[in-house]
Amino acid sequence: MDGFRKTSDPVEIAQLATKSKSPLAELYFTKAGGISLKWHHYLDIYHRYFTSYRNKPLRFLEIGIFDGGSFNVWRPYFGEQATIYGIDIEPTSAAKVEALGLNCHGRIGSQADPDFLRAVVAEMGGVDIVIDDGSHVAEHQLTSFRTLFPLLSDGGLYVCEDLHTSYWEGDWQGGYKRPGTFIEVTKDIIDSLHAWYAPIKNDLSDMQLHRSVPAIHIHDSMVVVEKAAVEPPVMIIR
Repeated sequence: MDGFRKTSDPVEIAQLATKSKSPLAELYFTKAGGISLKWHHYLDIYHRYFTSYRNKPLRFLEIGIFDGGSFNVWRPYFGEQATIYGIDIEPTSAAKVEALGLNCHGRIGSQADPDFLRAVVAEMGGVDIVIDDGSHVAEHQLTSFRTLFPLLSDGGLYVCEDLHTSYWEGDWQGGYKRPGTFIEVTKDIIDSLHAWYAPIKNDLSDMQLHRSVPAIHIHDSMVVVEKAAVEPPVMIIR
């Protein structure tokens, strides 16, 4: 079985940069400041879904910011009209974000605290894109989704990444087909989309996702959930 690996080798990173085609990838490989860890294949995937939000009023929230390195990419990519916030449990993260001088904002708290999440979104004036790059612990991911997805604007996106941890046991609360992992939650979302056609009973049934999720996109270690009002399907006979 082929395995994954990590690299910090400048020569190999330069080679990887030539394989990425999107403007976001170009920013990632050229902007300095702070530490940012991303899987190489994420960069072009981000651009695929985020490009239509660029240089427009946008409210963007990233869960898990460490020392704010990713904001060196998000700010120039989305433009000056974007409101950009991040949260982390590390007490020094907020100050590091503010020190970047990019008009981005960090808040300290847990993604497993619904009251904290709601307070941050209220401060932002709403939210259009959420990226969950936080603890990667299954119950934390589910709490964040259940709290933030209902607050997401129509036309918004909810991104949960690093879902390979759903297959890892131990602190990640993962395991192949283990109930409660975000991979299994993703399968529940897929089922929920089809509640028009059959009774669907799962842990997300109360969210009525068939009325608010027009599409879900699954990639290696990442899921992108669209938010928009969905009308009941109509079969046309002519």
